[in-house]
Amino acid sequence: MELAMNSLKDKIEFRVRWEPFLLNPNSPADGSPKPASYTDPSNPRVAMLRKTGEALGIEMYNQPKVFPSTLKAHTLLEFVKSKNGGEQQNDVAERLFKKYFSEADTLKEDSLLSVAKEFGFDENEAKSFIDNQQENVYQKALMWSNKGISGVPAFYMNGHKMFSGAQEPDAFKRMFEIAAEKFPLQSSKT
Repeated sequence: MELAMNSLKDKIEFRVRWEPFLLNPNSPADGSPKPASYTDPSNPRVAMLRKTGEALGIEMYNQPKVFPSTLKAHTLLEFVKSKNGGEQQNDVAERLFKKYFSEADTLKEDSLLSVAKEFGFDENEAKSFIDNQQENVYQKALMWSNKGISGVPAFYMNGHKMFSGAQEPDAFKRMFEIAAEKFPLQSSKT
């Protein structure tokens, strides 16, 4: 996606926003054990995931042995979205992905608060938001499920659902061009 955005940055203004979606809305707070095949390097799917990550400069070697509950992580992303026009949300999301996929972090609250601090947010304010807004974020995630989102990633462009699933940069580029043509928005540039 970012490769396609960079190729069109002189023609199209981009703002990336993340919305909460829970793959397992009933996940226990401590997460669920991962089947051994999900971390077995001889598994072709694991090998493909690692190879794809490497091509994008992402090391995916230390996968945790659990599927963590991501509700608190999504709540942190909502907190970040509410600050400074949400300009740091995509960077925070990328940092959380790196912690999980590259550093085997299971995204517990202390880790989330350290990310908040790393990006200059007040840890106490972030903790208060996480503690008080989880139910709202959970309901927002369910709203996306009720709108037909059933997996990630799902991409909306200028308010319109365009496609789901990982895509090659050329597919993103084409969808960006279609969205800009069919669903234009006013530029925030003056």
